[in-house]
Amino acid sequence: MTKTNELHLRAVGLAKDYLHTEGELLTVLMEMQRNRAFAELNYANIFDYCERALHLSRAQAYYFKTVAEKSVVVPQLKEAIDQGALTLSEARRIVPVITPENSEQWIDKAKALSQIQLEREVSEVNPKKHVKERVRPLAKEISELRVTIDSKTEENLTALKDLLSQKRRKAATLSEVICWAAEIAREKVDPERRAERVKNRKVSSGKAVPQAGRHPIAAVVKNEVLQERGRQCSFVSEDGRRCAQRRWLQFHHVIPVAAGGLNVPSNLRILCTQHHAAIHRYAPRSP
Repeated sequence: MTKTNELHLRAVGLAKDYLHTEGELLTVLMEMQRNRAFAELNYANIFDYCERALHLSRAQAYYFKTVAEKSVVVPQLKEAIDQGALTLSEARRIVPVITPENSEQWIDKAKALSQIQLEREVSEVNPKKHVKERVRPLAKEISELRVTIDSKTEENLTALKDLLSQKRRKAATLSEVICWAAEIAREKVDPERRAERVKNRKVSSGKAVPQAGRHPIAAVVKNEVLQERGRQCSFVSEDGRRCAQRRWLQFHHVIPVAAGGLNVPSNLRILCTQHHAAIHRYAPRSP
């Protein structure tokens, strides 16, 4: 046997092992998704777990996440991977369109068509899914934004373009409109900026005394807690790792409101939805 043939046989064997391992890993990730086990290990979601714990690339982590989530709804997709009919890469291409009702049709297409042909078929059914949103740096302070928008958003941008042009007395570009709209939106909904506005509106120098019972948390208090915690989930696992989640954050009362806990910074923590739910799930119940 020649050296080339030896290398070929070795490559074939490793490829089989790789594809088999792909299916096994997907099975484990689906089980972790069902049990929310990643939260107990101090990871925000399956993507975060794949990237940080398993050291997969962002692309690989995304493939496993999307296929694992879809396989829960469409078990036929997972079966096709287990049987070797589809690779993970092929499976993730039909995730945007596959359903329990059309699974046989799309699995057959994924097996038979080339990558380009398959992407065209998927794009005809769901055109938005094959345009990858991205922000690509072009220069030191300039980036290119690529997104898809619906007709209503296009109409809104056109109207805003006219409004900004009128306001500035000169023609506004689409880039200027997006920057302007983003600044206005952030000014309106960002808790930190809202808290600053409330603080500036205060005429009295006296501080309100926190009241027991369930009341909305004041914007100033929210902002103080967010700044102290770095706008990040404050859950720390037993090995000292802090959750990296900066989205879907919620305020948690260390001493529950029902037990007299107040809306004061010292009694508030920031937690992502997963860890907030986990803390309440495992908290001791009152007798």
